Amino acid sequence: MTTDLDLVEPGPDRYMNEDEAELADQVYQAVQKSSNYSERSQQSADFRIGISDLGFCSEKVRRMLAGIPEPVTDKTAAFIGTALGDHMERAYLAVHPEMMVQREVTLTLQGDSGRSYTLVGHPDIVDPRGRIIDFKTTRGLSIVRRNGPSQQQQFQRHCYALAAFDLYDEDVTLDQVQVANVWFDRSGDETYPYVHMESFSPQVVAEAGMFVDDLVYAYLHDEPARKEPPREVCAKTCGHFPDCRALDTDVEGLLTDPDILTAVDLHREGIALEKQGRLLKDQAKAALLDVSGSTGKFTIRWVHVNGAHVEFDRKPSDRLDIKEMK
Repeated sequence: MTTDLDLVEPGPDRYMNEDEAELADQVYQAVQKSSNYSERSQQSADFRIGISDLGFCSEKVRRMLAGIPEPVTDKTAAFIGTALGDHMERAYLAVHPEMMVQREVTLTLQGDSGRSYTLVGHPDIVDPRGRIIDFKTTRGLSIVRRNGPSQQQQFQRHCYALAAFDLYDEDVTLDQVQVANVWFDRSGDETYPYVHMESFSPQVVAEAGMFVDDLVYAYLHDEPARKEPPREVCAKTCGHFPDCRALDTDVEGLLTDPDILTAVDLHREGIALEKQGRLLKDQAKAALLDVSGSTGKFTIRWVHVNGAHVEFDRKPSDRLDIKEMK
């Protein structure tokens, strides 16, 4: 005999009953439908290149041009990023009503091949005083603080800057234009955003034109284009991975994604800081033995805690282990 309290699906701290699991599935499916059939996704379905398509993976864009639809994949992270971005735009506009949000801009790129390409985009914020602002979200800011914007983000913001030139004040010249990315930590662990800003670079726009040249050449000659992202990034983010790179035979486990390499460095640095912190505390405790009082900023006292037998269940977890190679 079953009841509405039968355990069906595992949640973070407990199981869900059938009604809870049904509601969870309804919400999940609504999020996936909203993301997979958004205006941005429809652009891909119509095989139209946008400014935001530049700089990530030439092969993915070539397949879009060739009419090969990307298999539907989980879009939860993208949905959360889009939702946060929308709220950040509205919050910024409420304080700075002179800003232009999600204005459509058109850019004509010139390639070395002699071809020209017309692309459309929607920058998050156009400041009429000559600044492009694009909001981004990520889990923690340490990696982006160290690595800065990706090639895709560079192409995107510099191309937006040129495409939006007619929206700036009349006295703004192109060499005065600035481009900026503003990252927020979507976990909320870090509450202050990180900003990377620089002057507009015609060279970056020229590199974007070469990027389009290469993928169009591959499309016209019906051959694979460059696959710029490290393989491990493709596995996590692209629906084409199973028939594009999953069967690569030259993969030997070497990780090349700069964000992953930086994460390894940060993890090792964190362990070293923990050890250093424990050492500092032990040395300080030795110097403060039997000391009590106030420094004017901190109060000092020793509290005795009686020993006790404590029983508990350890929750399952995944432990990350990174060791220096010998």
